[in-house]
Amino acid sequence: MKRAMVFTIPERGHYHPLLGPALELERRGFEVVWGTPADIRSELRAAGVKQVALPPDAPPPDAALRGKALTELLTDPAALAGWIRAMLIDAQAELVEPFREMIRRVKPGVVAIDSMVYAAAIAAEREGVPWVGWSTSLNPVVPDTTRSTLIETLEALDPMRHALFERHGLEARFRVSDVLSPHGTAVFTTSAVASAPADPTIRLVGPSRGGDRTGVRPEIPDRGSRRLAYASFGSQAWYQPERFERIIAAATRRGLAMIASMGDLDAEFRARGLPPTIRCEADVDQLAVLEQADVIVTHGGANSVMESLAAGVPLLLAPICNDQPHNLAMVEHCGAGQGIDLETASVELIGEALARLAGPGPHRDASQRIADSYRAQDGSRGAADLAEEAMR
Repeated sequence: MKRAMVFTIPERGHYHPLLGPALELERRGFEVVWGTPADIRSELRAAGVKQVALPPDAPPPDAALRGKALTELLTDPAALAGWIRAMLIDAQAELVEPFREMIRRVKPGVVAIDSMVYAAAIAAEREGVPWVGWSTSLNPVVPDTTRSTLIETLEALDPMRHALFERHGLEARFRVSDVLSPHGTAVFTTSAVASAPADPTIRLVGPSRGGDRTGVRPEIPDRGSRRLAYASFGSQAWYQPERFERIIAAATRRGLAMIASMGDLDAEFRARGLPPTIRCEADVDQLAVLEQADVIVTHGGANSVMESLAAGVPLLLAPICNDQPHNLAMVEHCGAGQGIDLETASVELIGEALARLAGPGPHRDASQRIADSYRAQDGSRGAADLAEEAMR
């Protein structure tokens, strides 16, 4: 039997885009084993993953650095830069040998990695196994002219990133946070969103589809003829009480129904007493909500952006950090949404933006055009093709 390994960062926004391609490899007769540095076996199995390999004494996922604690870190530039270094360099250096041992044990014919798991790329190279990148972001297609705090941070870390590979006798090429595979890197979008990359190893494969999803399939609020807004700041940075307050007030004032996915804030908001048009949940099946939503308000995490574009839902984006400003720039460029500063915008201004994006107009037309391009191209197949090609 053919065998493949898929390496992921142990966070939902990273493993969800990889579920579809992994399932496609299984359909083609592959035995697929997932590798991750933290013990998220229960999460992965709930999402349909059959086999998981872990390093010895793999810790549970870091439950402390999310919610309020993570929000505080993300607003501290020095702390954020330190976190990026720890995730992309310090932790990766320690994972190379455990990942090599996992590859030796599984004996895959090909390795597919979330392109930010540098240790898996090094481990595969050292073990002589071809590897491909399955990017969980739009980093590989960010224009060369783009400037951001993240890019400046990574430029400062570049000597360390290259040194990490050079210690193992390897060279590396990077695009923003992603390491690029010589066998190819799949990006889960189409030319309706991103310009065709000049680098022939970067492939626009279309949206990732398939795989079981986690989260509650929520009851849609009593919307009547109202349009439906959906608000989420992801599975990590959900502690945004002031943002949620303003969004809910704006939606209510504008006569919109709303579903808000807000982590541990849900009980607090429900205790205040909400109108029947507003529903707050800790965690929802985002794809199920997007099937019915007319607009999404989000920080612009790559997973939320790509799933919204695939559903044809216009976006109101309020970036917090990292690649989110890049995603906003690309969404605005393709006409599928707009940005807003939820810290300073008035409730009235937020409501105007929600109503404009939720109704007919150029943003909805652009979103539908992108969704059509996504329906015409299956990224799960494209990413699986890339992995199979690397084995030849």
